[in-house]
Amino acid sequence: MRRVTITLWVALALALLNLSWTFLQRRNVPHRMQRTSAGVADRGTDLKILSFYATSGEIRDGDREILCYGVQNAKSVRMEPPVEELRPALTRCLSVEPHANMRYRLIAEGLDGGLAEASFEVRVKPALPYILFFAVSHKEIQRGDAVTMCYGVAHANSVELQPIGWQLALIASNCARFYPKISHNYTLVAHGTEGLTDKERFRVGVR
Repeated sequence: MRRVTITLWVALALALLNLSWTFLQRRNVPHRMQRTSAGVADRGTDLKILSFYATSGEIRDGDREILCYGVQNAKSVRMEPPVEELRPALTRCLSVEPHANMRYRLIAEGLDGGLAEASFEVRVKPALPYILFFAVSHKEIQRGDAVTMCYGVAHANSVELQPIGWQLALIASNCARFYPKISHNYTLVAHGTEGLTDKERFRVGVR
């Protein structure tokens, strides 16, 4: 009889423990779901400009610059001065070609109509003078013969043939003829701003 009583008490205790555990588990379910929902809500709906920058910030005239931006919770985005049609994105880059110092401004509009903006300046330095092509008709001549030199330049303020100091036409394609009297080393020089130059050296031998 005593063994039966003990067995009944043990079974009753186990049943109470199981009931208590089930009750506690059910109470904890809403709490876990609330924390999950709260975790999603913590991401927020505030408009943010995550990034807005240029890859270099300083270029030469004629070169291209890469601008990158990123926004969050924006329904539209635009740039001043306009560069191309933009769309909201966490990260996106595009290419621009400013020819003078330029301040770019990014303006984002939020889901509630609010605005956020950021800006920076890209500095543009003068383009480097550049000899596009160069050719000489003869590298060796008889005395009294002519040498024809053809060239093209870009971004130059002046062009000269050294050491004779001959000022040449400042155009993209030109040919000039001269008559060397002695063998000599020559240099075609394209002068740009800030003392920048591009040079092409050659020698003409005279027999």
